[in-house]
Amino acid sequence: MKKIIILLCMLTVGAFITPYVSAQSFTSIQYTVGIPFGGLKEHTDNVSGRGFTFEFHKEVAPSLSVGVNLAYSVFYEKKPYGSYNSGNATLTGTQYRYNNLFPMLVNAHYTFGESLIVPYVGLGIGTVYDLRNTDMGMYTIEEYNWHFLISPELGCLIDISSGTSIKLNAKYDNAFKIHDADGFGNLNLSLGFVFNSW
Repeated sequence: MKKIIILLCMLTVGAFITPYVSAQSFTSIQYTVGIPFGGLKEHTDNVSGRGFTFEFHKEVAPSLSVGVNLAYSVFYEKKPYGSYNSGNATLTGTQYRYNNLFPMLVNAHYTFGESLIVPYVGLGIGTVYDLRNTDMGMYTIEEYNWHFLISPELGCLIDISSGTSIKLNAKYDNAFKIHDADGFGNLNLSLGFVFNSW
C-alpha cells in the first residue's frame, strides 16, 4: 500500500509541474449520489444520498487535463430485528450498517469540441479507504481496508458564464479484492460546478 501512496504522490506532483505555466486550471465541487454493487451492496444495499466530490485539474494539452479527485460517501442500511452470525458468535437484535468511503484518485479528462455543452471521458487510478461498521445494541464490528481503485468516467460540461460551468457525470469506482476484504463497485452520479482560471 505504501508503494501505491508514493506512486499517487509522484503522479500528482508530476501533473502540476509542467511547462504549461499559463495553462487553464479547473476546480470542481459536486454533490454525489452513490449506487452500491458487489461486496458494498451485500453490506449496505441502499443508495447513498450523502456524498460530495472535490476535483482540481490543470490543462496539459489541448482538450486534455490532469488532476486529482477526492470524494467522500456514506452508505447506510438498517437491518430488521433478527439473528446474525459473526465468526463463531450469533447476535440477536437490530443491525445498523455503515460504509464510509474515501476515494483518492489521480485522473485525466479528455474533452470533445468547444460548444455550450462539452462531453468528456475520464479515467482515474488511485485508492479508496473503506471504513465499515456494523452496530448492534452495545456491540460494534469495525473493519477498515485500503483498496486499489480504477474509475472510468463519462460526463459533460455546460457553460453558464465565461468562468463557470455546470458538471454532470457518472463515475464507476471499481475497488479490487485484497487479502482482507472482497472487491466492490460504486456507481457515482454527480452534479456540481466547475470554476475555470488561468
